[in-house]
Amino acid sequence: MPFSDLYLSVGLKRNMSHFANIVRIAKSDNVITQEEIAFLQNVAKRFNIDDDKFSEIIKCPEKFPTIAHLENVERIERFYDLVKMVNADHVIAKEEVSVLRKIATGLAFPIHYVDEIVEWALKIDLDKTDYESFQNQLINLVKIEH
Repeated sequence: MPFSDLYLSVGLKRNMSHFANIVRIAKSDNVITQEEIAFLQNVAKRFNIDDDKFSEIIKCPEKFPTIAHLENVERIERFYDLVKMVNADHVIAKEEVSVLRKIATGLAFPIHYVDEIVEWALKIDLDKTDYESFQNQLINLVKIEH
């Protein structure tokens, strides 16, 4: 297998892991709304996840473990997507927040900041905050190097 294929395989595994985390949040309150489905479809398209893999992950996201070995910028990007899923239907369920905390821990955010990061992120109006602003604010909040 050429090295470039290995990289694509690792990249695809990371993307599927991230997508599965987003699905975990969507399913955590036992209802996947139309807004959440639309968000999942957009993420799947962005990550080149085909229909078969999409269905497989929707059915059983637990088959895809969280991959924590990410660069800080990638970790923040992943977290931003997760927060967008929590807010996709404009209803923040306590089950979604619980899963978000677990995934944030799994993404290797500093454990002593996870609760603060999650609380802060859920107060942000993502309809008015772009990714770059979110990233900068989060970096300043926990003094993450990028």
